[in-house]
Amino acid sequence: MNWRWIVVGLVAMQAWAAPLDDADRSKVAAANKFVERGNEFVRKNSLARAQSEYQRALQVFPRHVDALYNLAIVEERLGHTNAAVATYQRYLAVMPDDADVWTQLGLLRERSGDKAGAEADYRRALAADAKFGRARHNLGVLLQEQGRWDEAREHLEAFVKAEEGAGRPSGEGYYSLGLLELSLGRGKEAKQRLQQALAIDPDVPWYHNAMGDAYLLEKQPALAAAHFEKAIAKDSQFAPAYSGLGEAWAAQGDREKARAAYQKALALRPDYVLVHYKLGRLDEEVDPVAAIKEFESYLVSAKNPLYKEDASQRLARLKQKIQAAEQ
Repeated sequence: MNWRWIVVGLVAMQAWAAPLDDADRSKVAAANKFVERGNEFVRKNSLARAQSEYQRALQVFPRHVDALYNLAIVEERLGHTNAAVATYQRYLAVMPDDADVWTQLGLLRERSGDKAGAEADYRRALAADAKFGRARHNLGVLLQEQGRWDEAREHLEAFVKAEEGAGRPSGEGYYSLGLLELSLGRGKEAKQRLQQALAIDPDVPWYHNAMGDAYLLEKQPALAAAHFEKAIAKDSQFAPAYSGLGEAWAAQGDREKARAAYQKALALRPDYVLVHYKLGRLDEEVDPVAAIKEFESYLVSAKNPLYKEDASQRLARLKQKIQAAEQ
């Protein structure tokens, strides 16, 4: 995340503010000292003290844009989400056409679960600067997650085209388009997009992980496993790759390797509840009791389980099977 430091003090203020009278100029000069001290505390990773200095700057001059910007980021890093949102809004009341800050605000709202607010902020960023790529990419991803496929594709393709035109092809843009194709069950198209991402940066583990998912979709588990293993080679702590690798091994009939990969995924991320569903699928034919435990863990732990209906049906069938065997 970029920090905005004051370099030229009052001159920077004059670039955006209405003409300042002598009293305001004096306040700005005093506030700059607090901002500079806050910046120094940030460099020392003393965020609480930095926060205090930025707040003191704003007590002296409430419209100090650099104090507002840096305070919002410090509040974000401290986990004070509501305060950060309020501070970004104060900043935007002074600088309403700052696409970067609208995007920062949108990302913060998105992380806190306010999808509608995030969408509005990204669109406001693009209204301020239609070429601001980060806002366009973030909006495309947000729309994709909501199943608004056509709108998402429009924004993501515009982002990719703009980045190419600027001479900086974006692996992340191709990756996001690849995920969109995966969501639509279009394995061939997903692989094409993901290959473009990997051509730009072959060392990103989640690019390989998504390629593994694309090969699984096309029922090519050996090729899928190769990409999941590449993802793990790039990041040995990347739990989704172990989960995908388990699925690839299961599709090839190697239950032991599949189990080991699933267990590694859970060891790295105990909250990765989807793996319980996969373990249930792995065990249901050979160990119904173990499968029941896994499906129950999945249904109890998942907030919005993607495979809730399927897991419930499998669980019911397994319990009926055990009851019938006991009679």
